[in-house]
Amino acid sequence: MNANSRGISSEGELNEGSAPSRIKPLGEGWLRSQSTALLFNTIPPERVGLSGEYDHNGLAKRVLLAFRQTFMPEEIESIRVSQRGAVVVLMGRILNQRLLVRLVTVAMDVQGAADVEINGVSAGYSLKNYLEVKPSREALLNLLKLINPS
Repeated sequence: MNANSRGISSEGELNEGSAPSRIKPLGEGWLRSQSTALLFNTIPPERVGLSGEYDHNGLAKRVLLAFRQTFMPEEIESIRVSQRGAVVVLMGRILNQRLLVRLVTVAMDVQGAADVEINGVSAGYSLKNYLEVKPSREALLNLLKLINPS
């Protein structure tokens, strides 16, 4: 029996595909199980709580904390924050569009936020509330100019 028949070249290296039966190479199964273990030991960014623990609503809580640190209480008193996966969902009423842009910017800066849904937010006061304060004729004309810029 020569060296080549045992899977060993004349230089002392193993020939491809002919490893001795007692040596088992690490296959895809081992690598897959290691990456799966790592996957289940890592908390997704949208599920990290305020203290780094797993929290199903962690992203929403961290966004709300960022809002409280950034805005005045009266600016965000009627805003509710929830999440759908990595999407921050804002609901409620705010004073104006500028505040809405700032809220979205702050929410997107929170780690784990992939998008911000604002369908449930109404900005500004309703026309009914506006008319209840009995605006002047000049204010009504300005409103009409905004609605019909022609």
